Amino acid sequence: MSISVLVEEELKAIKRIEEAKRKAARIIEEAKKKAEEIKDKNKIMSRANEYLQQKEIELRKEAEEIKQEYVKQAEKIRSIPPEKIEEIADKIIKEVIGIER
Repeated sequence: MSISVLVEEELKAIKRIEEAKRKAARIIEEAKKKAEEIKDKNKIMSRANEYLQQKEIELRKEAEEIKQEYVKQAEKIRSIPPEKIEEIADKIIKEVIGIER
């Protein structure tokens, strides 16, 4: 084997090593990008979950306030004497249907 063949083979090996390094660098860069995308998605999901939890708390509070208002209205209706309800019903029937009871 001559020195020129050895030098030629060494140059080929160096080229293959350089190409492998470039491929490895591209793979590493793509992996880093994917990792950042995953991190970003996780951040977005985390923020979305926090937002949903906050909204759920707000909606539960609002629902409780509405419920309390309906409870108050129901108590007012229950406090109306049956005779008064009968009188109101008669007026409604007369006004809407036009029939007196």
